Amino acid sequence: MKIAHVLLNHKPVGFNPVTGLPKRKQNNEDEATYLGGCLQIPKRGLLWATQRKMLLPQIAEHFGASEAMVQFRSNVTNVLVKCL
Repeated sequence: MKIAHVLLNHKPVGFNPVTGLPKRKQNNEDEATYLGGCLQIPKRGLLWATQRKMLLPQIAEHFGASEAMVQFRSNVTNVLVKCL
């Protein structure tokens, strides 16, 4: 369970019969993804990393995030992250 769902008080709308994982409304998933990204990589953290000339893979490793999450945070914060 994502901590963002707990913080946002999202309730499941059912459970996946194969995996047993909770199903949620798409807008709840979107909200949790956004909040989760903010918690994992704050804008100030992204600025800190880019000021140190860290590249996208290094930032992902530093924050324990996927490269896709780093790119997502870069896009929503307008902090340019260099790939290579």
